[in-house]
Amino acid sequence: MAGNPIDRETRKELRDLTELIHQYQAKLDRMCSYEAILPRIAEPMALIDRRYVYQAVNNAYLSFYRKTREEVVGHPVQEVMGEDIFREKEKVRLDRALAGEEAEYEDRFSFGDAEPRYMLLRYYPLVSEEGAVEGVISSAWDITERKSVEEKTLKMQRDLEAEVKEHTEKLSQAITALEHEVEVRTRAEDDLKASREKLSKIFRAIPDPVSITTYEDGIFLDVNESFLHMTGYTRDEVIGRASLELGIWYDPSDRAKVMEMIREQGGVRNHEVKFRSKTGGSRVMLVSAELMELEGKQHVLIVSRDITDRKNLETEVIRSQKMEAIGRLAGGITHDFNNLLTAIDGYCELALLRIGKPDQVRANILKIKDVKNTASSLIRQLLAFSRRQIVKPRSLDMNTVVENMQSMLKQFIGESVELKTRLQRDIGNVYADQGHVEQIIMNLVLNARDAMKKGGILSISTSRVHLDESAAEMHVDLVPGDYIKLEVSDTGVGMDEETMAHAFEPFFTTKESGKGTGLGLSTVYGIVRNNGGSISLKSEIGKGTTFEVFLPVSREPAEAAARKPEKARARGGSEVILVVEDNRYVLDLLTEVLGSLGYTLLKAKSGEEAMDVCAAHSGDIDLVIADIVLPGMDGPAVVKNLLKSYPGMKILYITGYPGEVVSLYGISDTERHLLQKPFSAAALTEKVREVLDEPPGHVA
Repeated sequence: MAGNPIDRETRKELRDLTELIHQYQAKLDRMCSYEAILPRIAEPMALIDRRYVYQAVNNAYLSFYRKTREEVVGHPVQEVMGEDIFREKEKVRLDRALAGEEAEYEDRFSFGDAEPRYMLLRYYPLVSEEGAVEGVISSAWDITERKSVEEKTLKMQRDLEAEVKEHTEKLSQAITALEHEVEVRTRAEDDLKASREKLSKIFRAIPDPVSITTYEDGIFLDVNESFLHMTGYTRDEVIGRASLELGIWYDPSDRAKVMEMIREQGGVRNHEVKFRSKTGGSRVMLVSAELMELEGKQHVLIVSRDITDRKNLETEVIRSQKMEAIGRLAGGITHDFNNLLTAIDGYCELALLRIGKPDQVRANILKIKDVKNTASSLIRQLLAFSRRQIVKPRSLDMNTVVENMQSMLKQFIGESVELKTRLQRDIGNVYADQGHVEQIIMNLVLNARDAMKKGGILSISTSRVHLDESAAEMHVDLVPGDYIKLEVSDTGVGMDEETMAHAFEPFFTTKESGKGTGLGLSTVYGIVRNNGGSISLKSEIGKGTTFEVFLPVSREPAEAAARKPEKARARGGSEVILVVEDNRYVLDLLTEVLGSLGYTLLKAKSGEEAMDVCAAHSGDIDLVIADIVLPGMDGPAVVKNLLKSYPGMKILYITGYPGEVVSLYGISDTERHLLQKPFSAAALTEKVREVLDEPPGHVA
């Protein structure tokens, strides 16, 4: 070359060739850096520049949009997604990220005849060292199901290797002809460094915990920010140390299982394990792992997904379903019990009226009545926890309910327990049955009292809280919105994890035999769920227990407590009453009680028999008392047929079934002309007289 000076044209060609090689080198380095990590991420991910042009994508992204790499990389987003979607949605999202803002969206996608897919989309700005936004990292998580990308990953790797080989050959040929080989290599090294820095930013931006460890002993080479957040460690505490040394695997044998699966299968997909944090807490994770080669050595890439909250929610759902099943059983047997209790109570009253002066027999009968009342209370509790009792909700001021109960609560807890209340003002109202709210408070207070046999502090607080979508998902059947939180805390003995897991189950109790039914907390659970709320508990052995009750805020103003009318003295009449009841004990009781008051009684054990009795009766019928659920023709059907012949007839329904069964027959559980079993003789006679005395044409 010394004897042949390079002319101007040759120098120009060399400069052009140098630039071309530089471009190839930069492209090769970017592809090697971006594409080295993207295929190992199971979720769709793309790198988009400020011109809205794709620079790099992974196979999952291509699979989701049903595009090839050639159709996407180097093409504008609007060309790939369609002009309408780009203009309506994607441009706005990309612009937010290009402005330096991280953004997250949920969207629904449909392709052809395939089932729609729901995706969680995240956009992260890619910032240069100078602080300028160079592009957007777009990622998506299929929250409908995971799709395997192994075949597409292998194809992408082969294509990439071929492309890298091609560009490497061209680069080698060009470098041989360059006079400034050293300068070119220096520039290439600088570009590679910049590319690695961008790769590091992408790695750290992945929202799921990601780690790279050595194959043999699991020493951490690198972890992202999500991993540090999940474990509670700093980067200096992790890098260079083994996962077993740090105690990150809750069960050390889990790592051995994962490594065995990698050796046998080449990788792991969605394997459930437990990780332990620095503070000792545990998180349930879905682990995906595979081998990767770095600097000629085998390493392990692990991507984890935190499913702890989902697992907790699944446990709560299972508990709810279990209690629902028991509730169906409770609701099914209450009808027969209520019939028997109605008869027992009624005949006790009749016997007491006929005995006269108090004596031993009278005392025994009173004991029978007391046992009946206890049985009725037990049934109400069963219906409460199974959410099948008849309720009369209204708008209530929670603070007022608590304040009105304080005096009574102090009597129940005794002098050794100090009662403290902290009631937030102007929190709004709840729409619920007042008796049920009082029962919630009473049962939680009694539970707290029993946990503080040596005394302590019982705290009751109220507050208004707003639950966003993520917070509402932590509770079964709660939707985002405003709730009133009732919190009852004690400084008692606390509960272990096993006790907490069974606390709301019916008939579960830690008390001595005969000291409790085990229905207190299950009753509270049922009442809360019945009123559209949720309940949870936190406890620690030796430090106490806290129950949190969430009830939806009512938009209506608080109603004043209904004033109970004074009981009228039982009086009879001469009206004709038809009683339709399939239980012979209740039928005999009703006819005996009402007959003793002067009423003319017609009786039938079924709807069909009632039609025959009325056909044989020559006069009017003033009132029909009908059980709602009857064999064959039900009570409402009987009433409908009788009203054709007796349009002025009054109606009184009776039932031993819970409210949800009553509603199936088109009758509201708040119906004024409804008498719920078990009822006393006094309640029966009072209700009968009340219905008969209503003016003609009155609608209940």
